[in-house]
Order: sequence, then structure tokens, then C-alpha cells
Amino acid sequence: MAVFWLAIDDAVRRDANKSGSDRRTFRALVEAYTNHKAYTGLANLTKRDYDRHLRLIVDFWGDEPVAALTAVDAQEAIDSFQNTPSVARYFRAVLSKLISFGVPRGFASVNVVAETEKVDHDVEPHEPWPDWAFELFFEHARPGLQLAVYSALYSGQRSVDVITMSRPAAGADAIQLIARKTGAAVWVPIHSEYREILTRTHIDHQALHLREDGQPWTLAAYRTAWQRDLTGVNARGNSAAVTPEKRAAMKRLREGGFVFHGLRKNAVNMLLEAGGTEAEVSAIVEMSEQMVRHYSRGVNKRRLARNVMRKLEDSWKETRRNLFGDGHR
Repeated sequence: MAVFWLAIDDAVRRDANKSGSDRRTFRALVEAYTNHKAYTGLANLTKRDYDRHLRLIVDFWGDEPVAALTAVDAQEAIDSFQNTPSVARYFRAVLSKLISFGVPRGFASVNVVAETEKVDHDVEPHEPWPDWAFELFFEHARPGLQLAVYSALYSGQRSVDVITMSRPAAGADAIQLIARKTGAAVWVPIHSEYREILTRTHIDHQALHLREDGQPWTLAAYRTAWQRDLTGVNARGNSAAVTPEKRAAMKRLREGGFVFHGLRKNAVNMLLEAGGTEAEVSAIVEMSEQMVRHYSRGVNKRRLARNVMRKLEDSWKETRRNLFGDGHR
């Protein structure tokens, strides 16, 4: 009997000493995933977002075998973020991608996340800026913030790519960059009016967007300056000395909810209004065609309304005769 229990104790010790890789744990899976090109090939911003959720996954089940996870376990973890639907949706997506990566590598036989509920979270894009918002901004905002607004409007790029743009070479027909979120190469033809703005604001510097002192903006510094200018609060957290007109103008912009990212929707809308297809717009603004459709719901309604009214105008004589008869004038 003593020999039996010694053998049991030895087996327990051997099992406890097994590496996470041998036991196919979540910690081992995350390590395998983050060392694979499926992860290393992602854009830096995407990896940053993934890392946040991968850490949460390790916190939940780090030393547990992946194969032991049930749909109920996964759903409980997802539900723990129910007060922040965007986080819940992203956590579920990363967990699903991680386990899908692990299935053909022996960590699990099925992806149980597929059996969990999809998070009901409709992402509403920011409002595009109306004409009066542009007028107030360009009249009252500090000069160092203004060129980037034009760049966002004419390129449709995200702030992380706009603020760090390099000045295009003289005579260049397009702005070229690598989108930080997707890692994709983006080629944006330069609109004639934007070219004129670039010419008028030309400064011999590799960076396009500069502070008033001639130094290039960083994204963090630009966002801080933007927030301070729109709120009228200085670096010390006190009310800045601004005119009543500027304070009123910035308050109106804040109350309207107009933020830098809304300029991206302006760009999408302009391209669609000009007759661009969803595929064409997607190629310029580096956005999925599905998201272009989401952004463009109002534009498409207006386009349909104009098209049907044009058809009515073209067929009005016949339509009018059918409605009112030949004798009605």
C-alpha cells in the first residue's frame, strides 16, 4: 500500500512539474500566438489592442488547459464586461481568434467561443462637421491645429496617420503612407484645393504638421493641445485667457460633439456625394467597404432621393398626363 501511495505522489509531482506547453494552457497558447506571424504581422496599434485582451485572458485562465474551457466559462468572462459593450465585443473577438489559432495546434478540439452570444454593440460613427463648424474652428482655433484638419478632410485618414504625415515632395501627385492601424500602404491623390493649401503653408520641414514654434506635432501633444483649445483650459488646469467670442465658439463645437475623427466621415461623405463607389472610397480612406456603407447611410438615402426625383423630372410630362389628364393645365 505504501508503494501505491508513493507512486501516486510521484505522479502528482510529475504532473505539477509539467510545463504549460505540455499541459496546453492558455498561458502557453498566448506565448505561441504572440511568437507567430499571425500576431507579429499585425500593425502596431492592433497589437497594442490585442495585448490588452490577451493579458485579460491570461488573468482569467492562465494556467488552465485551453481544452477545459466551456462555452459557459467563456460567456461568463464576456458578460463581466457587459457595462462596456465595446470591450466585451473586442474581448470575445480576441478570445475567439486565439482559440482558433490553438485548435490546429492541439490546444483544443473546438472553438467554444462560437457558441457564445455575440455582443450587441452598434458602433455609431462620429458626426460629420457642418459648414458652420468649420467656419468657427478656422476663425478661432489656434493656427498650429488648423492644417491637420484640412489634411484629415482631404485624405480621410485617421488622426494617428494624419498628425504624423510627412510633407509630400514638390510636384507629388499623391500622399503615400502606411496606415498604422492596418499596416496597409495608402495612396491618396492630392486634391487641387488641398495642393493650394499645402503651397500656401509650405515650410521646409520633413514633417507636414508643425506647432507654432516650427516643431513637429506628436499625436499625444496634438490631442492635448486640441482638448485645451476647445475647452479653454490651460496647461495648469486653469481657464485660459481667451476672448468671449472664442469661448462661445468652442463651447458650440463641444456641445455639437464635433471631434477630429468626425472629419473622416466628412471625407467619406464627400467622396460618395461625388459618385464614388464603396470600393473606390475604401481604397482612399483605408476603411472596409462594410464600414463605408455604415458611414454612408445618410448619403445613400440622399443619392437615392435625388436619383428618383431626376427620373420624375425626366418623365414628368407623361406622369402629369396620367395623373391629371390632357385637359388639366
